[in-house]
Amino acid sequence: MDTNSRFKIVRKKANLTQKQVAEKLGIKYQVYQRWESGKVQVRDPEMLNKLASVLGTTVEYLTNTEILPIYQQLSETRQANTISFATKQLEEQKNENKIIQLQDSLVPYEVEEEQALSAGRGEAYTVEYGKEIVYWDKDIKHDRAIVIRGNSMEPDYLYGQIALIKYQNFVDVPGDIYAVDDIDRGLAYIKSVFVEDGYLRLVSLNDDVDLEGNRLFPDILLPCDENSRIIGKVVAAFTPIDLTDIYY
Repeated sequence: MDTNSRFKIVRKKANLTQKQVAEKLGIKYQVYQRWESGKVQVRDPEMLNKLASVLGTTVEYLTNTEILPIYQQLSETRQANTISFATKQLEEQKNENKIIQLQDSLVPYEVEEEQALSAGRGEAYTVEYGKEIVYWDKDIKHDRAIVIRGNSMEPDYLYGQIALIKYQNFVDVPGDIYAVDDIDRGLAYIKSVFVEDGYLRLVSLNDDVDLEGNRLFPDILLPCDENSRIIGKVVAAFTPIDLTDIYY
C-alpha cells in the first residue's frame, strides 16, 4: 500500500473530509488534496507529526515505515532473519500476482468425458457423455472438445490431448485432420483423411513399423455410406494446463 493511500484510509476512519483536515492543519484545502493524491510529498517533519495527530495515527504509519523502529531494536541476527522472511514474503507475493495474471488469461474448455477419438485402431464412441472443464491459454472457436486416445497421430497429436473440432460433414482439403465416426462399429477416429473410389481412407501420421517391417498403424478404409461420417475438422489440439502446477 502506498503512502498516499494511507492518508485517505486514516482520514476516512477519522470521519474527516479533506477540507476539514486542511483547516485543522492551517493549510489550503488544495495543498492537502495534492498530498493525498500523491502529486506532492509532505517533506516537513513537523507537518507530518501534526498531520498524524490530526488523523489519529503515527508518522510511521503515514510514511509506511512502521516496521523501521521495530527492526532497529532487533539484534543483528534477528534483523537478518527479518530480512530473510520479508524477502520470502515478497517472492510469494510476486508469484501470487503471476498466478492471478495466468488465471485471468486461461480459457475454459468443456470436454466430453465419455467420448474419445482414437489415434489408433478405433475408440468406442458413445452417445451419452458428461463434461469436465480443462484450461488452455488460447481461445479457439470450435463445436466439440474430445480427448485423443492412442498414439497413431504422433508427433502432432498426442495421447491425452484435447482435440477441438469444428463441425463439417465433408473433406474439403484431402489429407487434413478430421474426426471420423464409424457408426457401424461404434468407433471414432482422428486421422488424416482422403476420399477415393467411394471410400474414406484414414491415414495415421505415425509411421512406426514392427520387427517384420509392417506399419503399426495401417490405413483404414471406410465405405462412404450412411455408416461412415465426417464429424468435423480438427482445428487444434492441446495438452490442458495443469492447475496444480499453478497453485503449488
